[in-house]
Amino acid sequence: MSLENEFALETENNQLKQCRICWDDDKPSDIISPCLCSGGSAYVHRKCLNDWRSENIGGESFKFCDVCKFEFVIETVLSDSKTERQRLLKYHLFAIRDSTVIILMVQTVIIGLAFLLKMIDKTNETLKKLFPHSINGFTVYYLSAFLLLLALSGVIIFIILLCASGNSPSSHSHVSRSSSLSRCMNTNGFVTGIIINVIICAFIGFFFGIIISVIMIRKIMKHHTSKLWLRQEAEKYVIKDSQGQKKDLEDKILIQIKDIIVRH
Repeated sequence: MSLENEFALETENNQLKQCRICWDDDKPSDIISPCLCSGGSAYVHRKCLNDWRSENIGGESFKFCDVCKFEFVIETVLSDSKTERQRLLKYHLFAIRDSTVIILMVQTVIIGLAFLLKMIDKTNETLKKLFPHSINGFTVYYLSAFLLLLALSGVIIFIILLCASGNSPSSHSHVSRSSSLSRCMNTNGFVTGIIINVIICAFIGFFFGIIISVIMIRKIMKHHTSKLWLRQEAEKYVIKDSQGQKKDLEDKILIQIKDIIVRH
């Protein structure tokens, strides 16, 4: 075969190489064939494969191909202290990012409720009268929205716990709650009863809100720790390119299968 034909064949092969994850054929030097897949699934960018290995929750994709179930041939690349510092820096940045997003989402809901309460209370200013004169302006509606959000959270959590328990309230507790509500309405009026119920629900929501916040923060930290660890491991344990060696790999697999059959 002439040099021109070899060059043409090599160019054609490079043009046919397309990453099975991102479907791009750019950066041909970064495209590898890590397993026994053929056709359109044969090639993948090393970076795309490392990202997929780090994102996989089960962990099987870190060592095995999802398509042909071939165990990757992995080479170890030693990491240094600089890489470790970069990994820790990324970890803290991602954790701070997610915590900030959650805080901003909560603040957005509170501010939205505050503007809604301000529009509702624009005529009579009933909410303003419930707060001391030292607290005025938008702070009144912000605190009211904060308490309302806690109360709604408490009600939702209480309903979830009630449905999860599967036990309906006893008649005694129903009678006692009815009598308590009647006394409340007789003594202080309907508005006072609503305020008391809102405060109780706010305390319940505040208590469970702290627990849920701690659980969410722990899950975020665990998620990013696992993700960053797998990403670092994917860069440390590099998959070997098997282009042009698939026949040898198939022969090795056949030998391993024969050995297993002989042993059994």
